[in-house]
Parts: sequence; C-alpha cells; structure tokens
Amino acid sequence: MGRRFLNRLLVFILGFWAFLELGGVLQVALSTLVSLAVYALAFGFNFAIGFMALLFVHEMGHIIASRVVGLRASGPMFIPFIGAVVRLNKIPVNSKMAANIAIGGPAAGVVSALVCFVFYLWTDSLLMLVLSYVACILNLFNLIPCAPLDGEHIAAAISHRLMWVGSLVIGLIFVYTHNILIFIIFVFSLIQLWKWRSFGNKEDSSLTRRQRLTVAWWYFGILAVLSVLTWYIMEFLP
Repeated sequence: MGRRFLNRLLVFILGFWAFLELGGVLQVALSTLVSLAVYALAFGFNFAIGFMALLFVHEMGHIIASRVVGLRASGPMFIPFIGAVVRLNKIPVNSKMAANIAIGGPAAGVVSALVCFVFYLWTDSLLMLVLSYVACILNLFNLIPCAPLDGEHIAAAISHRLMWVGSLVIGLIFVYTHNILIFIIFVFSLIQLWKWRSFGNKEDSSLTRRQRLTVAWWYFGILAVLSVLTWYIMEFLP
C-alpha cells in the first residue's frame, strides 16, 4: 500500500514536471482539454463549454489590462475546480498597476454576465440564465479583498484594511459551506494579513490619493453592478 502510494506520487511529480516543461501553447491547450473533460463529467458538456468560456473571458480581461499597463501575460492556464491563472512577464512596479490588472478580470466578467443574460432574454435559454448567474457569483467571489483572489491586489491599492474585511467574509463563507478550497483561501488570507502586520502596516506611498480613489471607484462600481445584476437574475431562476 505504501509502495503503491509512493509510485503514484512519483508519477504525479514527474508528470507535473513534464507539464511545466511544455511550451506555453501546449500547456494552455492541455489544461483546457483536461478542465473541459472534468467539468463535462461533473456538470454536462454544454455547461462545461459555457463555464470555460466565462473563465476565458475573465482571464482575457487580465491579459488585456496587463497590455494596457505595458506588461505581457501568458496563458490562461485552466485548473479544474479552481479556475484559471495567467502569468505576467514582469512584476507590476506598484500596487496601482497590480490593481489595474486585477480589475480587468471582473470588469470583463461583468460583460460576460450581461451578454449571457441578454441571450437568455432573447432565447429563453435556461443555460444562458444559469451561466449569467454563475458569471456574477464567480466575479463577485474574486472581488473579495483577500489573498489569493483579485480583490487582494485591488485592496492593496485602496487600503490594506480592506483585507481584514475580506478575511472575515471568506471565513464566514467557509463556516456556511464547509468547502475545503474556501478553507485554503481563508488560510492564505490569514498568512497575508500576518505578513502585512509584520512589515509595519505600510501602504504603497507611491500612490496619490486621487489614484487610490480611482481604483476604489472602479472596485466598488463593479461590485455594485455585479451585486444588482445577481439580485435581478435571481428573480428569474426557477
């Protein structure tokens, strides 16, 4: 039993190493096919295609935003039941740049949610309604201001104190759902809070008050639109 486990662990490590050694296009293609297969087995092929499209739009928002601020991003890399990620070629020079890239994902997510809802009103397709609702929840979740979600980078450009709120929210979600992935995110958020306190609670001094207010306007604006749209869509759900 122990030898079998070690053999499987070795195969997994070697396979993961080989995956990392693949070219960027092959990594994206393989991660897309694997995620699509997993989601199709769990939820059906039609929903899997739609959900992958929502993830793709979200990550393309990050990629476009990174280009706007002068950086390049590779991916997206899909990870079943976790989502997708993109990799930047350089570290953002300040928290404003990081926040702009982070906001790009939820901003594109708003568009995908609205498009799906319009298609629902046009076709009366329950799948489009569900995908619109999922897009709202997916992007609202990513806006929670805690590590390692998009909201962490946005909060860093507004005020690190928002991360306390984010950790509280993610902790309450875990208490309600008992989801192990939510618990992992909660642990990450606590670690990030500890690091922040250890380094003296310093904000990014390179940002002006106007820049912080601009980020806050975008953040709370997108948060408000997604919240209202979610509430409205719920009226149509059976």
